[in-house]
Amino acid sequence: MAAGSEVGRKWQKRSQTCRSRRVKCDGRRPKCSPCQRIARDCHWIEEAGTIAAPRASAYQSSPLASAATHHGTDYTSAEHPEYALQDPQVAKLFRHYIGTLAAWYDLNDSKRHFKDIVPVRARYNPLLLSAILAFSAANQHRTLGEDAYLEIAEFYHYDSVRRLISLTKNIDSIPLGETLAAICLLRSYEIIAQNVSSQSHLQGCYSLLASRQIHLTADLLSAGYWNYLREDITVALIEQRGLMITLSDQNAPPEPTEDADFANYITFLLGKIINRCLSVDSSALNPLEWEAMKADLDEFKSSLPPSFDTIQTPGLGRQSSFPSIWTLRSWHVSTIHYYHTAMGILWLAQPATEPLKALQRIDDMECLRRRLEYHATEICALAISSDSAPVWVNAFGPIAFCCGWIQDSQKRMEMAKELGKWGKLTGWPVSSISDALCPSEMVH
Repeated sequence: MAAGSEVGRKWQKRSQTCRSRRVKCDGRRPKCSPCQRIARDCHWIEEAGTIAAPRASAYQSSPLASAATHHGTDYTSAEHPEYALQDPQVAKLFRHYIGTLAAWYDLNDSKRHFKDIVPVRARYNPLLLSAILAFSAANQHRTLGEDAYLEIAEFYHYDSVRRLISLTKNIDSIPLGETLAAICLLRSYEIIAQNVSSQSHLQGCYSLLASRQIHLTADLLSAGYWNYLREDITVALIEQRGLMITLSDQNAPPEPTEDADFANYITFLLGKIINRCLSVDSSALNPLEWEAMKADLDEFKSSLPPSFDTIQTPGLGRQSSFPSIWTLRSWHVSTIHYYHTAMGILWLAQPATEPLKALQRIDDMECLRRRLEYHATEICALAISSDSAPVWVNAFGPIAFCCGWIQDSQKRMEMAKELGKWGKLTGWPVSSISDALCPSEMVH
């Protein structure tokens, strides 16, 4: 119970923001100052687990049309999912998730938990349905540019936070698989509706995971865990920092048996390398430690089945300055991306075996530059050859971290354009990544 209360306090603290999500709520009653200034209904958090929830009708025929006419319109509640799905707009958002967005989460999952299991569970789980609707509406807002979707997204996001806080009153009774899946969806909502640095549900999820032992098998909880870790890796690579989750050999995945298992295994290895090498307070690697980590990556690479071998087909797609290489499965791309990212980090962290003279250091720096550019080129080439949104969403982290190592200006400009294209298609905020590669005035 103590752990649940602590998680609840953390979620509550991070949820005390104005519904607009642009400024913090000052807690004034009956209206906070920001809401009072613009004559908006104010919904503040009174205490842990208790939120003055937005009014929600049991059912409306067209919430999108209503939202377009005036602010503060009631939306269909997710409290009774089966009834909510009778609302055409709720059903459309639900189907948009199933048909388009679920694949983002099933990138490395041959059993497709987020496409086949999550929608079934959402028909009986209000939190999961509300999280799906929030994420789906936010994605529609970003990709279609219709403001009405943003209001719908904010409503269901707010509803999800309220339900999360309520669940933490009794953490022992939380359905972990459904809850972790919902948190992964809400993390994506935060990224596309706000910004990459928004961390509230990633932190709340960390608190939830820290208080529970997860046995990695082939269930929804495990699928949620791997998605949570991938999201954490993406943000850590973009911000060049350690993960929020602590990884140890005790929660290492079992030895890969199926093709897709290798993707989760390299996810774990990359997470450990990020924590060891990119954390602000981490010490430099000693030679023995570096050799051990390098050996783990070499062993992993040599253990990959032939199905992971890239296929080279010059002239297959449009003309590109990158090599034309592709793979058979989406998890083959993510696996190779993570491998090259991990190798790049290790080369950066390689300790010097002995003091170097000036000319030796020049040679050493040139060797490092070639290695880093090779790994970055492989990452970019595989991404450009892919026409998969899930692959690109997962690639944003490796690209952000590694793409700066590419020296050729034509390649950098091409990559910036591709990032912009896939940012628009997925709703992901990629401008900071593409701008770092190539100033915006040079891209257009």
